Amino acid sequence: MTDNSRTASPKDAGGERVPERFEEALLSMRHAPRPRGLVLDEVPAPRRLAPYAAALTAETVQTEGGVPIATGRFVVLHDPAGQDAWDGDLRVVVMTRSRLDDEVGVDPLLGSAARSWLIEALDNAGAGYRALVGTVTRVLSETFGGLELTDSCAHAEIRASWSPATPDLTPHLIAWYELLHVAAGNEPHLAVPLTLAGSR
Repeated sequence: MTDNSRTASPKDAGGERVPERFEEALLSMRHAPRPRGLVLDEVPAPRRLAPYAAALTAETVQTEGGVPIATGRFVVLHDPAGQDAWDGDLRVVVMTRSRLDDEVGVDPLLGSAARSWLIEALDNAGAGYRALVGTVTRVLSETFGGLELTDSCAHAEIRASWSPATPDLTPHLIAWYELLHVAAGNEPHLAVPLTLAGSR
């Protein structure tokens, strides 16, 4: 597997030490098993949602027309004072975008199916969570050259957030990996390395 991921740092953008609870969450991300078939990378996190944040992106090694079948983002937020909407002081925010077959793109049950992918991924990974909310968006893109349409494709975008029951984010990352694979049309067991997949 190609993997150019970097580990989350226990310091914020200003170089100051982050709170112990957030550092614990970051270290659990660092020690999480690497998935098969995904390329991970650490990216700048949104700074306006919480005092502390970290983010990863992922894309499938599998491509179509040179474009990854699925891509996504995993963001962890921490507000030491807590936020009412979170029901806690930690929040996980994920996004997954995947290319769809034409038949799937027009399926009226796509939203329900995508929600079940996420719930099953969280349950399979044993990720304790609360206050789960999300949206599923269908996007149809059409490309034109001159006066003629030359290509069209459909995408599904899943956005969700929840509050983890503990600062250990390992099962939450594994659930996100599984969501990416399922959205790409792959089997869920590809979310974890062979050594772990064999023991599940």
